Amino acid sequence: MESIFHATSVLFEIPSGLLADRFSYKSNLYLSRLASILSCILMLAGQGNFWIYALAMIPNALAYNFDSGTATAMLYDSAVEGGLKEHFLKISSFISGVAEATISLGTVLAGFFVHGYLHVTYYIMIGLSLLVMLLISFLKEPQRQHQKAEVLTMGKIIGTVRLEFKNRPSLFVWMIIFQIVGVLMCMFYFYYQKELPELASWQISAVMLAGSGFNILAVALASRIGKSWPSLKLFPLMAAATGAVFILSMLGTPLVYILVYLLSNTLYALYQPVFSNDLQEYLPSPVRATMLSVNSMLFSLSMIVIFPITGWLIDSLGFRMTFISLGVFLLLLTPFLQQALKRVARGLRHSPEKIS
Repeated sequence: MESIFHATSVLFEIPSGLLADRFSYKSNLYLSRLASILSCILMLAGQGNFWIYALAMIPNALAYNFDSGTATAMLYDSAVEGGLKEHFLKISSFISGVAEATISLGTVLAGFFVHGYLHVTYYIMIGLSLLVMLLISFLKEPQRQHQKAEVLTMGKIIGTVRLEFKNRPSLFVWMIIFQIVGVLMCMFYFYYQKELPELASWQISAVMLAGSGFNILAVALASRIGKSWPSLKLFPLMAAATGAVFILSMLGTPLVYILVYLLSNTLYALYQPVFSNDLQEYLPSPVRATMLSVNSMLFSLSMIVIFPITGWLIDSLGFRMTFISLGVFLLLLTPFLQQALKRVARGLRHSPEKIS
């Protein structure tokens, strides 16, 4: 079912961004919640039927697609329109912190519903989606976006995106580098739980809750660090630090694995808002959601390739040796990463001016 989710996500990531740029940000946000409600209804109607559950993954992925890039693009354009562009990193970091806090709350509540009451979570999701649709109705569409959407066609949007990447190839290279290396930095999160079979489900939830707490601190620090360190200089340091943390896996104890998870997850959470803030400055408002969707699609494609390779390495070399090797690889990659991102920085400086 996960493969259905990711395949749908890859196929519809860019089209969903096109819809946001062609019509409005709010329309995409409404579609996201409607798709989420449909997915929940199918899950409730499944009654153990695998094919209905598999079908539910399609609107579930669409819900992610319609929101992915759109919410961030709308937030940035709203900040620019409101004269708060310089505070965007602080605003986005705060929102990321709120998201982490709600994830923490969901992790705790999940422990109460997982045994015998799982269906209740879908009713809760439907209710929250309806509430969110009400809140979306109170949002103000950024005026610049509203004016542009009336004159742009799908063809013009695609042409503009192609022209942007042609004129700024460094922008596309930047996205590719971040997403590929970023996926490598995330890999421990997806596999570490299998190495902790002795922990009860509530203990795993407690670890994830602690991880959310660390992430909240990380995104709070991001708004400060991003003012002094541009993402192009910060990223190699984050990759090297993650590599050093992965090498701790050589100790091979559950406590160390938990520590590696907490630290590697925190480092990624720290960098993400800084990258998002810097990237936004180079994206034209009329095609902002589409270009952010391209960025998200690169993450999905990287995940599709790297995730199974990591699983194969774990089966072949073992968990500990795989992440020791990955840690060494990230450390060795760091100087090359620094040089590559210096070239990206030069390319961006020589390209057309930043978007205001």
